[in-house]
Amino acid sequence: MNLSRKIIVAGLLASVAACAPKPVAPPPPPVLPPVAIVIPPRPMPPGNAAVTQILPARGIDGRFVTANSNVTGDRAFWQMKIALNVAAIGCRGPEEATLVSAYNNIIKTHGKTIRSTEKTVISQLGKEMRTNGTAARDKLSTQLFNYFAQPPAQRAFCPRANEVAQLVASTPAAQVITDAPTHLARLNQPFLDFYEAYAKYQSDAVAWDAKYAPPPPIMSAPAPMNPVGLSSTTTTNSN
Repeated sequence: MNLSRKIIVAGLLASVAACAPKPVAPPPPPVLPPVAIVIPPRPMPPGNAAVTQILPARGIDGRFVTANSNVTGDRAFWQMKIALNVAAIGCRGPEEATLVSAYNNIIKTHGKTIRSTEKTVISQLGKEMRTNGTAARDKLSTQLFNYFAQPPAQRAFCPRANEVAQLVASTPAAQVITDAPTHLARLNQPFLDFYEAYAKYQSDAVAWDAKYAPPPPIMSAPAPMNPVGLSSTTTTNSN
């Protein structure tokens, strides 16, 4: 191929290259919408309890310690009877009729045991408090009434009280004191469960606040002010 032909071929190739379509740039990536941050609601106390609920201390076994913890003998029967009394007065669910009937049977069947255990409790409290025990008995009775009447635990407590009342009403008098600690522990369990649920709520609320609650505003101290009528500099007069 001579030089002129090479020049012509090169020109033709250049023309073909110039006429070829230019590569199309890829489209820009789509703009993704911002990811919405969904803030869950702040945890609420269980059973519509107050946010100021005070929990009892825990024992060395990690369980909450209440006035019903590790109670035995006559004292256990006496406190069990108070729990069932609170239930008979306050429970108004489907178990109301059978619960009240069983409690009335307990009063009739175990009246002698009720009176004797109360005398024992008064004597025990009198030795502990160094009094005649009656005032201490009244104080403990009030404490136990308030304890077993705690609204957040009633949903679980009332059916449990109905079950226990049926058992106690049909238990021979010679056995009721022996069985009392077990029954008292069963009546106490709904309140321990409530305390555990409340402790979890407290922990969850602290975690929620740490993650979602806005930080408290930073307060700066105001600048000091000069007393009214005095300047920042003191002038002296010379004679």
